[in-house]
Amino acid sequence: MKLYELSDTFRDLFDRYEAISTYEFDTDEQGRAIDDEGNVIPDADAARAEMVQAWFDTLEGIEEEFGDKAENILVFIKNLTAEVEEMKSEKSKLTARISVKEKQAERLKDYVVKCMDDIGVKKIDGIRAACSLRNNAESVEVINDIEFINWAQANDRDDLLKYELPTIKKTPLKKELQQGAKGIPGVRLTRTRSLIIK
Repeated sequence: MKLYELSDTFRDLFDRYEAISTYEFDTDEQGRAIDDEGNVIPDADAARAEMVQAWFDTLEGIEEEFGDKAENILVFIKNLTAEVEEMKSEKSKLTARISVKEKQAERLKDYVVKCMDDIGVKKIDGIRAACSLRNNAESVEVINDIEFINWAQANDRDDLLKYELPTIKKTPLKKELQQGAKGIPGVRLTRTRSLIIK
């Protein structure tokens, strides 16, 4: 992965920012947050916020000009974004490989079980691997969803069904709100802003 160039000073500073963002305070026997000297910290969130503010103060001290400071932050954001994209790519590849391997293993398990059933063997003892057949706990196999749901509702057996809250279709709702629809409670149009980094 190609990293954007950062000075050693800023790289060290931004590394400290990552450390602060993920920092977890030690705790005493009562589960209270404590500092390195064992003093109880009344409010861990406030203490972490002070650490972050101290980081920004350090950044202020290194760069007086906002433009230079902002540029260094933007370069760091580029680094983080590049790392995230690489991680996503690797995650996607690994997920696909995991799925393939899992399916291969399941097919081979089914094959071994079939062969053991065919010859009436319930256990295999090998030097490098062994296996045995066992009956798992009973589970419900749904053969026809609609047929069962109709039966449960007709026989007042809602205790066997799970109902979920409906979800909101935001695209048509947005269109109505943009066209000036009134009297729709619980929703509103909002607009956020994005930082475009080049």
